Amino acid sequence: MRRTNATMTTKTAIRHLALTLPAMALLAPAAGFAQAPNQTPLNTAPTTQQIAPPGGVPALPGQPAATQIQTMESIAPAGGVTQTTQGIYPGGPGQTPQAITAQTTARSVTVQSRQRPDYDPAGVRIGGFRYDAALDLGMGWDDNLQPANAGKDSDAFFVQGVNLSAASTWTRHALGITASQQTRQYVQYNDQNWLDYSAGINGRYDIGRASSIGASYRRVHSHLATDNFDLQGEGIQRPIPYDSDIFTLNGVAAFNRLAIRPSATFSTIRYEEETINGQRTNNSNNDYDSLLGEVETEYSLVPGRSLLGLVRVQDINYTSEGQGGRDSFTWEVQGGFNYDLTGLWQARLLVGYRQRNYEDPSRKNLEGLAFEGQLVWLPSQLTTVTLAASRTIEESIRQSSVSYTRTAGGVTVDHELLRNVILTGEIRAEHRDYPDVGNVTDGIGLIGARYLINRNLSLIADYQHTERLSAPSGFREYGINQVQVRLRIAL
Repeated sequence: MRRTNATMTTKTAIRHLALTLPAMALLAPAAGFAQAPNQTPLNTAPTTQQIAPPGGVPALPGQPAATQIQTMESIAPAGGVTQTTQGIYPGGPGQTPQAITAQTTARSVTVQSRQRPDYDPAGVRIGGFRYDAALDLGMGWDDNLQPANAGKDSDAFFVQGVNLSAASTWTRHALGITASQQTRQYVQYNDQNWLDYSAGINGRYDIGRASSIGASYRRVHSHLATDNFDLQGEGIQRPIPYDSDIFTLNGVAAFNRLAIRPSATFSTIRYEEETINGQRTNNSNNDYDSLLGEVETEYSLVPGRSLLGLVRVQDINYTSEGQGGRDSFTWEVQGGFNYDLTGLWQARLLVGYRQRNYEDPSRKNLEGLAFEGQLVWLPSQLTTVTLAASRTIEESIRQSSVSYTRTAGGVTVDHELLRNVILTGEIRAEHRDYPDVGNVTDGIGLIGARYLINRNLSLIADYQHTERLSAPSGFREYGINQVQVRLRIAL
């Protein structure tokens, strides 16, 4: 009897092993996906809620892509980029081979969102907080520093960046602090140098199982780039810095299948005055305050599929005397859905109507179609394809054209060539419609790679080409090439 039981147990184990091994063989190539590089993601594409001035850096969305080279990391916690995937093989001498876990192959997991124990920066845990830090050092080349000029001035530059963060690891509620700084210094054309930095604090108080309230504050020092059409129209050929304070209150109220997400954001934009060619600029005429309110509702049909409704209002007030006619009020209503199809396709789409009315009756109101959406396709665990599009209204610093309508779209392909080598390619376009001037269209192409050396070191290289495809009469069409290589040291 004992021998019969032992024989049956052995046969059962062999049968399970025979079923498991083919499945493991099929899963073995899987390693992940990479999200879009360091850009303004089009799925969160600038809307009237993102009230930053045009042409700046991603610190304040809502601006043309400009020629600031889009680096290959996502904006991740300061521990470094969300590192690339690893396979199921040893990571080097003395390292334990990794197994394919449930999380590694979970539904909708991308290269950027998947955890990678061999390459993710570990950070430092003290008490109930995790502390992260990263330092970027590198250099690059820009072949068209002042695209508004007929001649092409090129120069090499050095880049340096620091990211710091502290985040709670509590099971309920949350508190976080972030700080970052980025610098670019040119070898010959020092007037093109810029320094950006930001610092912020955010918190969340949980109420029940799925409801919460949150608040955040962020101080940002950024700039408008020289390829910004508004600067070119004013004849400015150097970066224009500005400061912004952003206060946000938000919450989530969940009622069975229904979730309501209200938020309110108060922002300030303050441009710095500068002396250019002996003349003092009047940049402060473009200073304004913005108050934005938003309510999003989501009704869940089944897990992964829901209906969306969105209402936004925004009030913009210029602070300088004589600029009151530029004040505006914007409202919009959109509806759409979230849809997850088998975990291989995920879509979010909102479509509606937006209208902006100005205090000055002589200014033409802006109105029309509003949309924002993203489609993510996961053809394999090694590749992610992301399509995104948006149509928004943005502020302009042109005195004669307070705002413009911005339509943007793009496709990004991320591929894991090796378990520690991630390739990214991106093509996107942006069309801006100025009521008083005409249309401006830019195309941007980017390719890049990240080589993950270990938890603490990674090498990032990218190339970006920007092309002014069309411009109003009197403005140049041009091309800009930028290349950059950086070493990232993460804690």
